[in-house]
Amino acid sequence: MAIVNSIETIREWLTASVCPLVKLKLPDDNATDASYPYKLVNPAAFSLFVPSKDRTPPKVAAPIPSVCVQIVQGEDDLIKHARGIKIRLCFCAWDPGYHGPDIFRPKGDGSGTYVQQYNEETSAYFVKNGEGWRDAWNFVDTALRLIENAEYMGDLRVVKEQGITFGPFTEQDAIPDFYPYWYAWAQFTVEEILTRNPQNYNHLL
Repeated sequence: MAIVNSIETIREWLTASVCPLVKLKLPDDNATDASYPYKLVNPAAFSLFVPSKDRTPPKVAAPIPSVCVQIVQGEDDLIKHARGIKIRLCFCAWDPGYHGPDIFRPKGDGSGTYVQQYNEETSAYFVKNGEGWRDAWNFVDTALRLIENAEYMGDLRVVKEQGITFGPFTEQDAIPDFYPYWYAWAQFTVEEILTRNPQNYNHLL
């Protein structure tokens, strides 16, 4: 159960520390235009795979936007009694273009703040484009900042000396077009104490 627990620990950490800081568009593949019922949601965090819509857990708005925790490789150091696990996070967002509420305008009071627009004009506004990749990479940026500042995720130590790698999903060295879905990944290593307690040795403990 140790490997399963490690994956679940990272998923729980993402759910508590990263996902609440991000809001992305809730997909509606039947309304990729001005008719889209604009709604932002916090991404969900999943383990190993992203479930289909009919298998989405309760209280999760949709399988996407989301981040999925996958295990790439593990290694047990039997001398140091430590286990290293290379983790890949798969990020996904949905965005077909600019909807009216995406537009922020200066508040006009000299404060330098911007206000999101909600009115009849903006509700009818939509520009289809390929800029939705920014949503996925902003999600990645937020996760990277939190991971880089974390010493531990539960009882798992973030192995900072091995760094973090990240990039877009590719097929034969090309970035595939899944419009209006956008994907990216990040990879890092965690470490935990390796504990073995075979029954044969219990009498020696």
